[in-house]
Amino acid sequence: MALAATTALLLAGCAPGAASGEGTQNKPTKTITSDKITLTVATDTPAEVTMAVAKLFEKAHPNITVKVDATGYESFVAGEPLLLASNHSPDLALVNGVANMAKDHLLRPLNDYAKLYGWDKSISKISLAPNSVESDLVTLGGDKLVALPLTYYEVGVYYNKKLAAAAGITKPPTTLEEFNADLAKAKAAGELPIQFGNQQGHGSFTIQEVAQAISGAKVADDWIFGKKGQTFDTAANRTGVQTMIDWNAKGYFPPVTQVNGTNLAGAVSNFVAGQGVFFIDGNWDSTTIAKGMGDNAGFFVFPGPHPVAAGGSTSYAISAKAKHPNEAAAFLDFFASSASAQAIYDNGVLPNDVSSLHPTKGTLNADLIAAFRRVIDADGLSNAYANASPSMNTTFTQQTQELLAGKTDLEGLLTAVQADWTAAHGS
Repeated sequence: MALAATTALLLAGCAPGAASGEGTQNKPTKTITSDKITLTVATDTPAEVTMAVAKLFEKAHPNITVKVDATGYESFVAGEPLLLASNHSPDLALVNGVANMAKDHLLRPLNDYAKLYGWDKSISKISLAPNSVESDLVTLGGDKLVALPLTYYEVGVYYNKKLAAAAGITKPPTTLEEFNADLAKAKAAGELPIQFGNQQGHGSFTIQEVAQAISGAKVADDWIFGKKGQTFDTAANRTGVQTMIDWNAKGYFPPVTQVNGTNLAGAVSNFVAGQGVFFIDGNWDSTTIAKGMGDNAGFFVFPGPHPVAAGGSTSYAISAKAKHPNEAAAFLDFFASSASAQAIYDNGVLPNDVSSLHPTKGTLNADLIAAFRRVIDADGLSNAYANASPSMNTTFTQQTQELLAGKTDLEGLLTAVQADWTAAHGS
């Protein structure tokens, strides 16, 4: 699936409390009210994770009712700016877009709360980067925190343990060269080396995983965030595109008509059914894969010198008109803590704090958490290439489909992708 960049922007130069129109009673503090209040949260669907955390928060704070209002994704994204600007603005909101919220001064800066709660130390810098802006309130990766990442996605490599063992593959590869050798073994054993569905443009994950494992997550994010002077035409991205070309030519993917006509859900079903030794995908499909394959499914970080994972985070911000900003900040902190970790993970996504999660050794869950810890420890969690502009997922879908079909080449894809980036961000 194309991952929406879940970030937000803030009101520049506004003192804490001033954006909400509140007085000194809303100075940032970790001390929250003992009065009975209702904390309102606006989000999209599905909202099981947020609702599960809300219930736990209510148990910890019986005087606070958390009302979660969830609407469909498209309706939520379209209506969120008006909702935040209205007299019925929620205290907290999931954030999926950036520019309009910055220009319209809809969200409260979070730097003061980050210092109070230690988020700047407990959450990795690269995870905070997509939720922070520079002084222009447009460029991501600055020092102005405007939303807090609370749940995460990671793209890596699933594998079928039985098929891998039968092909003579005894352990996950650690380099691209080893991975290429394993793919050749799978092909020689008569198995499909890589399950793949590119109807929705998920070929961008293959290119990105190869490239950022070579050059690192920061290089990927600088381009995704639109930092000036960036280009997609790098040695690492060239290797990523060429690797896709080579894998396709060697028959490591299903036939191109099948690949370009299969969506992600179809590819997951094919992998679960035993079609493919490896499968490049994210943790959002882990529940389906674990249910269908049990302990026969494994997962590892894409091989290369940098332990990285494309994906991103789901982030929440405090409205500039929040009635209860201190309580909203307390909810964010609770959401980011170990107290919520199990509930978050039980609903299919990765939490900030995985220290309290202890899955059974040898299971897919154990592999997913181990991979996430490795990526976070290396500061290697990046956003998705498809989020570099509003139209980038469409561009990658078209270009990767044409690449696999032989209707474009490496140079054509690089040029088209960078042209989309330049149209969105300038040169």
